[in-house]
Amino acid sequence: MRFKRAIYTIVAVAAVLMGQQASGQSSSINAYSPYTFYGIGDISTPGSAILRSMGGAGIGFRSAYTINSMNPASYSMIGQNSFLFNFGMEGTNVYSKSATTGTSFNTFNVRDVSIEFPVARGLGVAFSVTPYSQVGYRISKIDDRPEIVANLGHVSYNYDGSGGVSQFKLGAGWAIHPRFSIGADMIYYHGKISRAFSSTITGFTGTDTYYSVMGQDEESITSIKADVGMQANLIDTEHNRLTLGATYEFGGPLNTKVNRMVPSGNLITGDTISNESFTSKFALPSTVSVGLYYHNNRMSLGADYAYSNWGVRNAPDTDNGVAFRNTSTVRLGGEYIPSPGDIRSFFRRISYRAGLRYGQHYMTIRQQAIAEKALTFGVGVPLGMAGLSMMNLGVEFGQRGTLKAGLVKENYVKFSVEFNMFGEDYWFVKYQYD
Repeated sequence: MRFKRAIYTIVAVAAVLMGQQASGQSSSINAYSPYTFYGIGDISTPGSAILRSMGGAGIGFRSAYTINSMNPASYSMIGQNSFLFNFGMEGTNVYSKSATTGTSFNTFNVRDVSIEFPVARGLGVAFSVTPYSQVGYRISKIDDRPEIVANLGHVSYNYDGSGGVSQFKLGAGWAIHPRFSIGADMIYYHGKISRAFSSTITGFTGTDTYYSVMGQDEESITSIKADVGMQANLIDTEHNRLTLGATYEFGGPLNTKVNRMVPSGNLITGDTISNESFTSKFALPSTVSVGLYYHNNRMSLGADYAYSNWGVRNAPDTDNGVAFRNTSTVRLGGEYIPSPGDIRSFFRRISYRAGLRYGQHYMTIRQQAIAEKALTFGVGVPLGMAGLSMMNLGVEFGQRGTLKAGLVKENYVKFSVEFNMFGEDYWFVKYQYD
C-alpha cells in the first residue's frame, strides 16, 4: 500500500538522520566554551525551532501540526489522520573575552530529529533525538610566577575537551478529557566526553631533565530517566484557547563511566603511571516546569518558569572552586500571523516570532554566579497553499558569564533552520488497488 510505503520511507530517513545526530553529538566538538570544562557541558535550550524563537516558552503549547517535545501531554493533540516529522540544524558563533584576550569560534550541528503519529483518538506517540549538552574547550595557560620560573623555567598547561550527551525520547500523550491531557516520556541519555590534560616544562636553569605530564579522561554516559506532563485548557472556545501546562523530570545519577589514564611523561618509553575506571557521582537534577500559553487565530503568547535542583544532587568541587547551584529560568515569547487563511497573499501567512529568556548556569566558579540571558527572533515560512508544513528560521542573541575573578564573558549568535512536515490526509487513504 502507498500509505505504508510512505511511512516506511519517512521512518527510514528519520532513523538515518537520528543515527548521524547521535554519532556526531558523542564524538565531535559541538561547543567552544571554558564553561564546559566542568560537569557535562553546556545544556541545550529545549524545544523545537518554533519555540526557541519564542524564548523557549512551550510547556503549555499545543498544536495538531507541530511536535512539542517539551511536554508529552501535547502529543494528544495530533489528529487521527496525521503524521508529523521535524528535522532541524543549528549554527553558533561564540565570541569569548577575558580581561586580556578574546577569541571567536563557530559550530554547526544537526539539532533535532523527531516524529509523531496517532494511535487512537486523543492518543499520540512521539519519538525524538535532540542534543542535551555539548562539551568543547581548548585552554592554554602559562605559569609565570617568579618562584616557578626561577626554579623550573616556563611551565605551560593545556586542556582539551570534546563530545556531549544526546537525549532520546519516546513518549505518549492521552486526552482523558476534552480539556485535560496527560503524558509521559522515557528518556535515554547517551554520549561520550573526552578530556585531555598536559603540562610541559621548558627549563633554562640547572641541568635537571623534565618530562611532560599528560592525562586522559574518557567518559561514557548511558542512563534511562523519565518525565511526566499535563496540560489543561482553561479557556477553549472556537477562537481562543488558554492552556496551563506543567512537567516534572525525575533526574537522578547519570551513571557516567570514567576511564582515566595518566601515561609517563617520557614519550620514548610510553609507560603508564595510572589507569583506573570508576563511576562518577554526577547526577541530573529534578526539574519542575510550569507554563501558560494563549492562542487565537493570529496571535500566540507563552510564559514558562523552570526550577532545577542541581545543587541538591551534586557535591561541590572545593579543589577547583566549583559548586553546583539550583537554577531558575524564565522564558517569554509570542507569535503573530497577519492573516493565516489568506491564500491570495503568501507574505500575510508568514509567522513572526520573538521572545526572551533569563536564567543561571548550573555552576558557580570561584564563588561567581554565571547569568545567562538571550533575545530570540524567528519566522515561519509556509510550504504549500495550506501552510501546514513549514520552514522555520530562527536567530538567538545571547550572553553568559562575567569578567570578575578572572572568568570569561561570552556573547553568541545562534542560527537555526527547521522543517516541520505535516502529513496530509491523503497519506492515510486506503487504496483499493496497489
